[in-house]
Amino acid sequence: MNPIEIKKYLLSNAEEQQELFALSNNIREKHIGRNVYFRGIIEFSNICEKNCFYCGIRHDNENVERFRMDYDEIKECLRFIKQANFGSVVLQSGEMTSNGAKDYLLQLVDYIHLTYPEYGITISCGELDYDYLKSLKEAGATRYLLRIETSVRSLYSKLHPSDHSFENRMECLRNMKRLDYQVGTGNMIGIPGQTTDDLLADLRFFQEIDADMFGLGPYVIHEDTPLVNREIKRWWEENRQIIYNKTLNFIAVLRILMPTCNIAAATALDVFNPKGRTEALRVGANIIMPVVTPSMYRKKYLLYQDKPCIDENAEMCAMCTINKVKLAGLNTVLGVRGDSEHFKLSSIGRL
Repeated sequence: MNPIEIKKYLLSNAEEQQELFALSNNIREKHIGRNVYFRGIIEFSNICEKNCFYCGIRHDNENVERFRMDYDEIKECLRFIKQANFGSVVLQSGEMTSNGAKDYLLQLVDYIHLTYPEYGITISCGELDYDYLKSLKEAGATRYLLRIETSVRSLYSKLHPSDHSFENRMECLRNMKRLDYQVGTGNMIGIPGQTTDDLLADLRFFQEIDADMFGLGPYVIHEDTPLVNREIKRWWEENRQIIYNKTLNFIAVLRILMPTCNIAAATALDVFNPKGRTEALRVGANIIMPVVTPSMYRKKYLLYQDKPCIDENAEMCAMCTINKVKLAGLNTVLGVRGDSEHFKLSSIGRL
């Protein structure tokens, strides 16, 4: 697709949108089939050293009760993942750079790899230096997700304080590539002030860094953040359907442009539509991530408002996500890591 066609599809609705979805679904079936892979996600800490203007667990939000799960709690989550036969685990937290937090995570990855060597281990804990990323890789981590949120420098500066370096985030992504991680990134769709050209730039960026997997989703407000005021809140409420449609369109276009990558169905889509993740799967996503975080911590890990599943337990989330895959008419695949086909093909090319 050329830029004009991409812009048309990003803005499409009605018949044009259905044409896009049919195309992306055909591309998915041709290149990666109809399988959907499961990742049990453990949100093990909401302690964050960053102050991103859009995020509910930003460092300066004093309304957040901070926590970090202990090893016994995480081991219980891992036992559930084994019982549910998900095949992969995601460890997610706020951005962390302190030595204590890094030692904690490194020991945790080492334990998971030794105890459950069959698991794919995804880390999503923010910007980390090369040497530490190397240590995590050597301990058994296989994937790293670091969302760029937007590849447009001017828009990035509106979402972050001046001490948050755009260059450093880019360098982290390059370091992951150098260390042979399955590299994951993603953006927010529907950021105030974001243009269709900005989304085009994100798609070009994803192709340029040759990412293997994507965790992207719609912008959802959080009232305890500097980005939200009365005007933005009203704008967001008035544009919910547009943001939702544009996110589905973006997933479909990304599947067409990068046919063998892994794309997660974002939980945030369910804020807009109870069937949001199911629709994402129908248009091209092939990864779903049931939340395994204990119920007592879920309300404390709110990156955005109205987050689904915070009153559920791990068993309920497992059943819910399995049902979403069935509703999408796709294959539930358990007990398999579901590594990125894009990564596998790239690895063959490097031999």
